[in-house]
Amino acid sequence: MPRLNEHIADLLKGMVFVDGENLAIRYGNLLKKRNVTPKGHVIHVPNVLTWSSTLNPIPVVDVIRRYYYTSVQGDDPLLAETEKKIKAAGIEAPRIFRKDKTKGSKRVDITLATDMLLHAARKHYNIAFLVAGDEDYVPLVRAVQSEGARVHVWFVSDGISSALQNAADEFVDLDPFLL
Repeated sequence: MPRLNEHIADLLKGMVFVDGENLAIRYGNLLKKRNVTPKGHVIHVPNVLTWSSTLNPIPVVDVIRRYYYTSVQGDDPLLAETEKKIKAAGIEAPRIFRKDKTKGSKRVDITLATDMLLHAARKHYNIAFLVAGDEDYVPLVRAVQSEGARVHVWFVSDGISSALQNAADEFVDLDPFLL
């Protein structure tokens, strides 16, 4: 006879959406402030990538896809190498954009928001795990919630907006996992 958790897992579908560029920058700031190095399980490429296999949603949620959004200044081989690193970290769907020297990166946030809202509207998940800290994401959180999905926000203590924290159904401070 199946256990209750197995039935719940059948019902709870989740997707992870990571503002990886911002996470990597903020994590780098924390490392400097606290004068520490990354834990052994943390993959960290300054300003581009921060992730750990310990960052897994609650066990009863069936995570059907993990998206990671970041940008890199460099050529196609560097973008391909970054994509390999992100996939090796357990992220199935890296979204890597070329960073322009004069404009910086423009597509990370809007692409994350578009993907997260489209998947919510299509009922592909009922729990979104948003790894981000900017207040700019508050309207996205509210729009996803209006589609009937829950939004759990995860982020480090450096740069987390209190408005985003309050808009989320649940907030997880990633400092204990990454530092």
